[in-house]
Amino acid sequence: AGETVSLGDEDVLVQTESRGGTAVASDKGVTVAVDTELTPALVQEGYARDVVRQVNNMRKDAGLEISDRIELSYQGASGDVAAALTNFADYVQQETLTVNLQSGPMTDALYTQTVSIGDHDVTLQLRKA
Repeated sequence: AGETVSLGDEDVLVQTESRGGTAVASDKGVTVAVDTELTPALVQEGYARDVVRQVNNMRKDAGLEISDRIELSYQGASGDVAAALTNFADYVQQETLTVNLQSGPMTDALYTQTVSIGDHDVTLQLRKA
């Protein structure tokens, strides 16, 4: 067999290292690892949240009341931005009080603005519903 060796705290060094796609932090004996990989769904959700922020700023700039319902159109969205507006349409509509969300130009728009969403310039148009 072998020889038994006793090791004390000073004899052992434990280090944490993050693997690809994770971030690791340790404090007071607790270690937490978080997956930092952005899936297409997470990227799209981020774009949808950015659209909501932009539309709510537009609502304010247009002088709309906080309770006013709107119609919203968008142009120039492609790739993940277009997918975000499709896959997260219910979220965008709920958070911006939009009763009709459509792709394409809007006639009689109350307010039009071109905004940057990700790497895309997207033209948003709104009017009171």
